[in-house]
Amino acid sequence: MRFPERVTICEVGTRDGFQIEPDFIPTERKIEVVDLLSEAGVPRIEVTSFVHPKAVPQLRDAEQVMAHIRRRPGTLYAALVPNDKGASRAVDAGVDRIHTVVSASESHNLANVNMTIDESLAKLEAVMTIAERARVPVGCGISTSFGCPFEGDVPLAQLERVVGRLVGMGARAIGLADTTGMANPRQVGRVLDHLMPRFPGIEWTLHTHDTRAMAIPNILAAIERGVTNFDASIGGLGGCPFAPGASGNVCSEDLVHCLSAMDVATGIDLDRLLATSRRVQDIVGRTLPGQIVKAGVWSRRYPLPDGVAARLPGPRA
Repeated sequence: MRFPERVTICEVGTRDGFQIEPDFIPTERKIEVVDLLSEAGVPRIEVTSFVHPKAVPQLRDAEQVMAHIRRRPGTLYAALVPNDKGASRAVDAGVDRIHTVVSASESHNLANVNMTIDESLAKLEAVMTIAERARVPVGCGISTSFGCPFEGDVPLAQLERVVGRLVGMGARAIGLADTTGMANPRQVGRVLDHLMPRFPGIEWTLHTHDTRAMAIPNILAAIERGVTNFDASIGGLGGCPFAPGASGNVCSEDLVHCLSAMDVATGIDLDRLLATSRRVQDIVGRTLPGQIVKAGVWSRRYPLPDGVAARLPGPRA
């Protein structure tokens, strides 16, 4: 397996994670977490979502959060938008990048945004126009790319059709989302082997949920195909309120640790990221799924039990 020298991680916890928390995370705590992620050197942060507050009340403070974060040179601050109104709000708030989403399956798209796929794509054309006028780049995510909780398998031809429509309206960055953790590494490889030659010049991102503990294996399968952009969530926060069975995204610190152990650079300070994860646990008031926060990094060493050191054989000639 060939590994790249560097990959780019986009932190989505303050959007994908906080949106599903049962209790509203205070605005100042959201700002604090974004600032801690920036200080850790995270290169991209999906800060929030500009959606109607009735749809996602947990993110009703999107403008206030964007207005008060400390922007670190070298970090891009993005937001998810569902339509042209959200795009206008995001542009006015000064986002560096707009993220959009449409599902590969009709049933999930209706459950998620109450629109058919074609209706969503029409809305996204308006988003692309607003973003182009404002010179803000757009990343287009496709939910249920590897399976739908309502329909099961999503035909590859259907996924290709959605990708083709997005590319046709000017998208140059496409994210494939495993919304409920249904993907497996062989499937990820098969999908990328099919799509990447058909749509050259696209920046591909993999957005994985760890519902069935397959997120990092799926990421490794994507790395093998040359993908170097991945979404992750601090502490493994996340889930989809409109996808039964969805759990958190791949844990940011676990992914950074995995890549670091293989000498793949991310530009992220793992110690600071772990401290941020502990702070997020304090904020949400529960233990999060991340493993490295509990176990420590692979190089951690423990003191020997009493009496063992004296029994170790000495150096040999």
